[in-house]
Amino acid sequence: MYLKKKKHLRQGTYHPWTILADNKNKRDRARMASAYGQCDLVKLWNGNVRLTFNSLYPIEKGFFKSQVIKKQNPLKMLSALITDEGLPIRDIFQSLFMQVPLPMVNYIQSGQYDYWKILNEEYQFAISKNGISTQSKIYIPGGVRRIFKGKRKVIQENEEFLNIKGIYQIPSDRTELKALLLEDKIVMILTIEGMHALGTDAGNLTDWKKRVDEIKKWEYPVFFITFAHHFNNGLCGHAHSFPDISTKILDQKGSGFNGKFTKAGWVIIRKLLALDTNNDTDPSEGYRILIDVKHMSANSRLEYYKHIVMPCFEKGTIIPVIASHCGYSGRKTLNELIDHTDKESDDYFSNGFYAWNINVCNEDIEMIFLTEGLLGISLDQRILGVPAKQKTAGGKNTIDCIWSTIRAAVKAIYTSSNPQVNLLDKTKIWDHITLGSDFGGYIDPVNPYPDALEYKDLKLDLIEIIEKERISTQHNQLFGLTNTQDVKSAVQKICYDNAKAFVLKWYP
Repeated sequence: MYLKKKKHLRQGTYHPWTILADNKNKRDRARMASAYGQCDLVKLWNGNVRLTFNSLYPIEKGFFKSQVIKKQNPLKMLSALITDEGLPIRDIFQSLFMQVPLPMVNYIQSGQYDYWKILNEEYQFAISKNGISTQSKIYIPGGVRRIFKGKRKVIQENEEFLNIKGIYQIPSDRTELKALLLEDKIVMILTIEGMHALGTDAGNLTDWKKRVDEIKKWEYPVFFITFAHHFNNGLCGHAHSFPDISTKILDQKGSGFNGKFTKAGWVIIRKLLALDTNNDTDPSEGYRILIDVKHMSANSRLEYYKHIVMPCFEKGTIIPVIASHCGYSGRKTLNELIDHTDKESDDYFSNGFYAWNINVCNEDIEMIFLTEGLLGISLDQRILGVPAKQKTAGGKNTIDCIWSTIRAAVKAIYTSSNPQVNLLDKTKIWDHITLGSDFGGYIDPVNPYPDALEYKDLKLDLIEIIEKERISTQHNQLFGLTNTQDVKSAVQKICYDNAKAFVLKWYP
């Protein structure tokens, strides 16, 4: 089955403008994105998004650690569902939940699935329509959906997406980036999510170093890499990320869970950053691929800041800290997060914030501020502190949770006792916050904003809630915002200008 899929790819059946038809009911209820597209190219185009970060991500084997699915007749498959033999219920559930076809689950479990190979295939797929004006195509998955709902009705529900012709372009360097940002195109910045993509579950350090060299030779650069992800990559600690219900089928624990860097991890991260063992820039390592600390455990973040970021900072070499799609933990220090990892459950909050170490604390925000980095605000309900039982819109499941997270990040700088922070203009924190939606990452979005089509409403709502709070404060001043225009300017920065300025400054 997987080989048949690859045959279709070779024939050009699928490409980046091939859009999966939405499950309109689930989209309207802002359910998890496996049932609809949150940020496909058509939604980005219609939502007037013209700068996007595209994560290359070979799906991790940890999602499907189970026995191989065997070919069976329908009666035996039914028996397998009942007895949990041959075709584990776990695999069926994961296939339905994540919308990954069972043959693909089988392939991932087969031993032939290779992270490095998949990473290169994803890169080739991403660049396949680069710079080419293309007509979008809708693909309707699921024979059951066609039978019971009807193909015509599914298409009608997605009619607004049928006739989109657009263009995206990946800049090959900073000069081209500057020119592309002036054009009516989606500018796509490539990133990688998880260093398991090097194939760190096999081979050795020499192999992984060679693969970093190969990535740096790609025609289109990788801007940053989310160093950790959901499972152990043998390089650094990964933060606890799955809600309680997921522990019944997913196991993040074991080596690397909430842990520290390995010896190999230090070699790879310095190689990506083009640094030698003394944290001096090494031109022989090529351009610098920046590091995203999202999913990196608090233990590993503490080490990264101590052994690389701050030593470089003191030498005058700025390594900007990126936290690409985060919420706020309600904690001040990384050590507080580390000391309380054993309390991380769905109902574990601090000051109304989701207090897991996957979220940032004041110390992380100070590192971002000092290094002129970027904090991306996730639009995931759970990460933003919406209680697990609150699925309907209202309460915190509104613009409220987004603004409270932004406010907490700004306040962390305004109330900081760090002498290095206090030497700087604290109003500049508004220049280092952006939207890091995590759309497309199997998230439950904040209900009023299920996908990129709602960015316009999000922007207007953000202006309204900030302005309302500013007016209610003494002297009508809120963290350096003194009038309505200041508020509009700050929101424009968060929604676009900060990401644009950041990529213009650091793109290779």
